[in-house]
Amino acid sequence: MGKTSKRQLQLRFLFLVVIFIGSLIFLIFELIPIQVNYQSLPSPDKIGHLPLSSAIYKSKQAQDLRNHTVEIKDISQLFWALQGITHGSGHRTVPSAGATYPLEIFVIHKGSPTLKKGCYNYIPYRHQLNFISSSFNSTLLLSSLFGKDREAVSNVSTVFFILAEYSRTTNLYNSPHSLYSFRGVQYVHLEVGHAIQNFLLQLTSLNLNTRVIVNFTSIEIQTFLATSLVPMAVLPIGISRNLDPPILSRNKLILENKEELTVEEAVAKRKSVRDYQGGSIPLSVISDLLNDSTTIPHLLENDSYLDVRLVVGEIDGLQHGSYQFFLENNSLYQLSQGDLRPSLREAGSNQIWIETAQLDIVISVDTNWIIQQFDSVFSHRILMYDIGMMAQNIYLKCASLGLGTVVVGAFNEGMTSQVVELPSTHKPIYIMPIGLTSEFFEETRDNQIPLTELARIIGLLSYIPFYICLYLSLPMLRRHMTKKTRWIHCISGVITFLGVIFHFMVIHGHVRNFGDFFIFGSYYDTLIRFIIDILTFPMTRYDIGQYLANLAIILGTSIAMTGIIIAFKISKQRKLMKTTHKYFIFLTIGSLILHALLNGTIFAAKPLVFLFLNILVIDLYFLLSLSPDLVKAIQKEEISYQ
Repeated sequence: MGKTSKRQLQLRFLFLVVIFIGSLIFLIFELIPIQVNYQSLPSPDKIGHLPLSSAIYKSKQAQDLRNHTVEIKDISQLFWALQGITHGSGHRTVPSAGATYPLEIFVIHKGSPTLKKGCYNYIPYRHQLNFISSSFNSTLLLSSLFGKDREAVSNVSTVFFILAEYSRTTNLYNSPHSLYSFRGVQYVHLEVGHAIQNFLLQLTSLNLNTRVIVNFTSIEIQTFLATSLVPMAVLPIGISRNLDPPILSRNKLILENKEELTVEEAVAKRKSVRDYQGGSIPLSVISDLLNDSTTIPHLLENDSYLDVRLVVGEIDGLQHGSYQFFLENNSLYQLSQGDLRPSLREAGSNQIWIETAQLDIVISVDTNWIIQQFDSVFSHRILMYDIGMMAQNIYLKCASLGLGTVVVGAFNEGMTSQVVELPSTHKPIYIMPIGLTSEFFEETRDNQIPLTELARIIGLLSYIPFYICLYLSLPMLRRHMTKKTRWIHCISGVITFLGVIFHFMVIHGHVRNFGDFFIFGSYYDTLIRFIIDILTFPMTRYDIGQYLANLAIILGTSIAMTGIIIAFKISKQRKLMKTTHKYFIFLTIGSLILHALLNGTIFAAKPLVFLFLNILVIDLYFLLSLSPDLVKAIQKEEISYQ
């Protein structure tokens, strides 16, 4: 019996040692980058100079391009605008369905003083270029293009390529129907549109230009770049031969006393926001948002194939109801009255932010026009690019105005069409909730960003006292702790709990400044939102992450309660209470780790590093708790042998 017990302990100990060493090796290799064939890029400029609205109205495609030497700093800036990393080093400059990021960016450059001739592809997490080859067959590239597109590429020395690996997205979003019923394929094409619009705005800020080429022979471009990725767009970089006038504003409203972000600031700040505050949005703000967002250099002839409708909630000067927004003259026509947001939420897979937003924008396409085209598949793809470009403008304008938004692509198309009274020939593509955030309010603008960052930091630091509590429960430490020093255990637990609550209240927008912590209503709103969230079945990845965070709060409360019961000997079932207490601790740790991996901005860049770091800390706990038992078993066996 003794030998068996010792053997089991040895096997467990060996297993934990292997995990510990493996995690340590992984962390060493991940945290110490190995440079192989990478070209460093200058840090992107995230300040800029050109206001976003100015860039939107000046942005255009060049009919004719002439060469301009593009230096590495501009190449760096353009790569960052297309797929660079922002806020928390995890999320990119454009949204991606399920954070699958199917796009890859290549460039061919004929050489400049700052970057040697070659073909490169972009590594977003390192903001570096991967050098592929110093030679390329320009004849093969030109043979894949037609007419003025071929002329534009032949005139310039730098050409960007957007390519896609569909499987990254389609593996997550799939459908058994025809090719373009595949939601994942549609998501990829929309993401290309988001990237193209960023690219156009960044070029405008850099006084450069492009001709967006979407019609080409894919197989020849794949051969030219020596890749199996699917080409989406070819983007030659130069300056325009003709000084074409910019797109003029259509009934543009200028907001007084509102500081607008530059292109780079808006791109850096853009992110998906799902938590909105109560209140009303001024109509002038919504007019500004709609006027700018719908102004794009269309890849097709015009915007008559697109349809924009609104589901209005709390907008000053507008009644609740659904409206059609006419793109040709920026006017609104009311279709129906009443608060339709609950109905739209039901159509949108019960995603709560559709209802809590002050406004929902529904963007649709005329499928009848697509069917009538000679190449309907190509026409569908380009229309998705156009919608992605428009949606990216909405994202950037919301970032500039202090509003929050997110793209919703998963919904019941029939129910959505019914809510906004779409014609039978139209298909809804995106629902974009637009909601108030605490940053919108001028009185909190100066301290909101620091408060939000503080909340993220406190959320991260809450792991430390939690692990202190865990390690203080080790028998080898507990024996040496006097009653006077056990208060450290209690204080660490309280700090963790308060830190999580602080993080929850700020990130979810229940407090806008430190003064709100002294208002009872902030806690009431938090409690109501918490109860609603915990009773709502999670539907999306974001929902699951939030649900795990809420579960961790409940488990943390349970840990505190069982700890009090054990400390004050309230229950006779002390062994059961200790076991429950221990399992609640590990369930809470697991919930918080998964929440951070799914929703955390701080850990998004290297989620595996964060995961293995936690595995290392937990594994060390088990090693320390198991080692005394193993020592005892060995000593016992030696005594028996003697």
